[in-house]
Amino acid sequence: MSKILKGISSIFSKKKPNIVMILIDGARSDVIDKLQYYRQLRKEATFFSQLITYAPYTIASLHATFSGMYGNRNGVNGYYKSYSFDKEHCLTLPQYLKQHGYYTECDLIRNDTVPERGFDKSRVHDEFNDDLVERHSEILAQIKSKQPFFLFLDYSKIHTALVTDVIKKYTDFDEEYFNNKDKNLKNYTKLAEASAEYLMSILNKIKKPGLWEQTIIFVFNDHGVSIGDRLGEKVYGSYLYDYTVRCFLYIIGKNFPKGAEVKDLIRSIDIMPTILDMLKIKEKDGFKKMQGASFLHFINGAADGRIAYSETGGLGGPTPSPDKHNVKAVRTDKWKLIYNETNKNKELYNLESDKEERNNLIGKHPEIENYLWEKLKSEQ
Repeated sequence: MSKILKGISSIFSKKKPNIVMILIDGARSDVIDKLQYYRQLRKEATFFSQLITYAPYTIASLHATFSGMYGNRNGVNGYYKSYSFDKEHCLTLPQYLKQHGYYTECDLIRNDTVPERGFDKSRVHDEFNDDLVERHSEILAQIKSKQPFFLFLDYSKIHTALVTDVIKKYTDFDEEYFNNKDKNLKNYTKLAEASAEYLMSILNKIKKPGLWEQTIIFVFNDHGVSIGDRLGEKVYGSYLYDYTVRCFLYIIGKNFPKGAEVKDLIRSIDIMPTILDMLKIKEKDGFKKMQGASFLHFINGAADGRIAYSETGGLGGPTPSPDKHNVKAVRTDKWKLIYNETNKNKELYNLESDKEERNNLIGKHPEIENYLWEKLKSEQ
């Protein structure tokens, strides 16, 4: 075992650590990358810059994160299918932690964004009126007496502003919106900056004596957003381009490397297995097996070239399919194949040379295309 992994393991040898997950809902990675506070935070964290979400909208993304498996296995493979989560056969992250002595709590924008099972207390905030810095600070103050604890906090203000200023105002084909990308970016950047102020305040609360040294913090996003990148997608959920599916993850805690960046691809379904790996919790028999795998060893540079699978079915856009995902993709560090089941359209992109995914290479790299097509079919 390397020195880094030995150091991480030593955290848990005497006392179980608190786990705090902070979701920055709708944070766009390329905008976050440019903000001073988020860049500064990397100096305190192990930063994963290539977290690929299962779905570019909250419900399916978080159900995958909390179950360690894609929606076509856990049941949530459509916008309106949180009720279809296979709770009898899928164990969730809070269920595992509760079974191992943790107090578990969450504060959500709505009660169906994550699987309900396993929480001792589940709160829902008023996204339009609640001050989340004040609310989440109070929750942290109250939960200190319940260590070890697992706490999931949903920062929903980016989403809320997009609902008011974009979703309810424009259509997926509104020229006024799509012809003003610079204005959209300026407006979105203000929302991202407000998330940085929130995060700084909450992390400062966790840094209080008696909490910081015994807490591991995961800061991540569930999906990105469009700011008018592609006609047909005013915010998210219609397509699977990197502006919505490439996410980020900061892990902050004692003995985790500070200022380290892991550029290798990880997946939202890998977060749960990684936390269980940290805590030496074994996956239980008799339930559906997780599809994700721990990436703890990635910190030492031992990446394994894993492939990410994503799906979506838009509420709007050119091929809406809210009841069941119809747009699917597989992605490596370098290549992405997208397939739309409705119009039978395929797209292949070299992500190293074409970061904005504008040059469709279907038919030009048959070996790569065939390899990724077989991988995509295997995930169905």
